[in-house]
Amino acid sequence: MADFGFIPNLVASGDISPFRFVKISGAFQGAQAAAEGDYAIGVTDGSVNKFDGTFHAVSGQQISLQPTNTVQIECGGNVTAGAFLESDANGKAVAAGGAAAVSSYIALEGGASGEIIRAFRFGYRGPVFS
Repeated sequence: MADFGFIPNLVASGDISPFRFVKISGAFQGAQAAAEGDYAIGVTDGSVNKFDGTFHAVSGQQISLQPTNTVQIECGGNVTAGAFLESDANGKAVAAGGAAAVSSYIALEGGASGEIIRAFRFGYRGPVFS
């Protein structure tokens, strides 16, 4: 039975910042995406944990992924509207373009490094760039 509205209940396996791409890192565990080729299964919301006020979640804490197909994410460089997005080394959105690029998000608006933009989760675009 398909459940396309399902949001996985994940626990952080390391530090994850707000508005960052998240990848699967183990059974029901998530980590901040950190490289081209990391398949992002979601984006953290903008909340920070009550213990340090910096990270969205630290190891062992619950991860809150944004529940809709339209998400907010922090840019790691200049992004133009319509660009396929992938993770940089810090889980931020950058334009996909390398040979190992995978993307499941497209920018709905442009932005510069450090800005929060809206993106749309559309499915999966595999390593097809060269």
